[in-house]
Amino acid sequence: MRLNALLTAGLLTATALAPALAQPGDEARVGLQTESSSIDPHFALVGANQTVAQHIFDPLLQSDRNLRPVPGLTSVTNPEPDIWEFRIREGARFQDGTPVTAEDILFSLERMPKVPNSPAPFIRMQSAVVETQVVDGRTIRLRSRGPDPSVILNAMTAYVVPRHVAKDATTADFNSGKAAIGSGPWRFRQWQPGTGIMLERNDDYWGEKPAFARATLRSVANDAARLAALLAGDLDLIDAVPPSEVARLRGNKALGVSSAPSSRMIYLALDQSGDTTNFVAGKDGQPLPRNPLRDARVRQALSIGINRQAIVERVLSGASRPSGQLAVEGQIGYAPDLASPAHDADLAKRLLAEAGFPNGFRITLHSPNNRYIEDDKTAQAVAQFWTRIGIETRVEVMPSNVFFTRAGRREFSAFLIGFGHTTGDSWLGLSQVLHSFDQARGLGGLNRGRFSSPRFDALIGQARTVTDPEQRGALLRQAQAVAFQEEAAIIPLHVPNNTWAHRAGLSYEAGLDENTLTQNLHRAP
Repeated sequence: MRLNALLTAGLLTATALAPALAQPGDEARVGLQTESSSIDPHFALVGANQTVAQHIFDPLLQSDRNLRPVPGLTSVTNPEPDIWEFRIREGARFQDGTPVTAEDILFSLERMPKVPNSPAPFIRMQSAVVETQVVDGRTIRLRSRGPDPSVILNAMTAYVVPRHVAKDATTADFNSGKAAIGSGPWRFRQWQPGTGIMLERNDDYWGEKPAFARATLRSVANDAARLAALLAGDLDLIDAVPPSEVARLRGNKALGVSSAPSSRMIYLALDQSGDTTNFVAGKDGQPLPRNPLRDARVRQALSIGINRQAIVERVLSGASRPSGQLAVEGQIGYAPDLASPAHDADLAKRLLAEAGFPNGFRITLHSPNNRYIEDDKTAQAVAQFWTRIGIETRVEVMPSNVFFTRAGRREFSAFLIGFGHTTGDSWLGLSQVLHSFDQARGLGGLNRGRFSSPRFDALIGQARTVTDPEQRGALLRQAQAVAFQEEAAIIPLHVPNNTWAHRAGLSYEAGLDENTLTQNLHRAP
């Protein structure tokens, strides 16, 4: 079957949260680089929020270590090309003891795209589904616009909440814990923004139970502080280990290190939405007559003006690889011949001159400073390369919760951001990051720069209903060639490795998914 082919295709001390501590050895203390902006699983489709959501809530389908969909809270069948039936596993219950029902799934799917003030809305499932029907208490049927494999891809981040709890709940109710009831492996206990989230094991969970009775997810944005807390024994596991520290940590017998290739591409988004843009001006500080970022030649100049290999070697200590596309190796749609753009400062200057900017202009590059590995240092390096081709570049960095709120409002002209794939099929990312923004159809939800190309959109639309992996991949590769080779829609930078460090005597299951999940932390045999 086609479906089967796709399915396989500041320093915190140990007493900072003293009231939550369990018996010695029975609490997992995890240090996270980036703090979630909400406990509401539908508030924002960003990595930090998804990390927390996967502790407390279940999506319809789970993923294996290679980001392929596998049964989880539900299993799925495809009895007709446009029919997708999700069957809830027997005995699945929410953490308040009530059974998970098809009505809860229907409510969750309807709620996902409607959460107010979302900086990254869950609109993509609605783009695929035209009809939803409750078949019985444990079965829900979705009808898509023709054959559409994106239904199962979107199901991997479609988190289910109990209707009887969430129907009148606000995001604030989730944050307080009043509505933070899921069917996942951990129960919510408390969230202190800026400090940590306290969880306890859900002993009634349908799947494999976590190894620890309790867990604390602590926000430790500073790399040095996070490492110091691990070395001092105040944390058991940390994520986002700086590349420059990996070798030293591997040599420490008191620690273990787990690494895996990432499914995330770090890139620069450029505001192409209007004739003016907030943070671009002439070198005299005066407004420009037009927005230069709307010109593909300018975007191409900004891209080839960057020496990606130098950034990988000097900033990231080799713990990454330069990228030239949104898809990552192994995904459906990955194009082996779509290489990272070669650095060519002279050609970049000529392109700027052809576009009418022989003397360049001024720009501000915005970046988070606690979301991606060496994100602020990467932005500074990009600024140096841009300045050398005549683009006077100022860098402004900020905490990720502030950054994503402002990026969601589309306040920036140029900004460093990432997209992490949650599936082994690149259609989902391409349709959200690069498709023209179309809220009604659930497309372009993460297209914050408002790039728009009819040719790209047409190829993505054509690929949507193709279930054969080879044909689907060919269309996605064509779409990527349009976006990256012809249009320079966004500027790809690199695909980092993910590295975690933990106490000796523990092991961590590292995979393509960069989310730090305490249920993947085990006591070594």
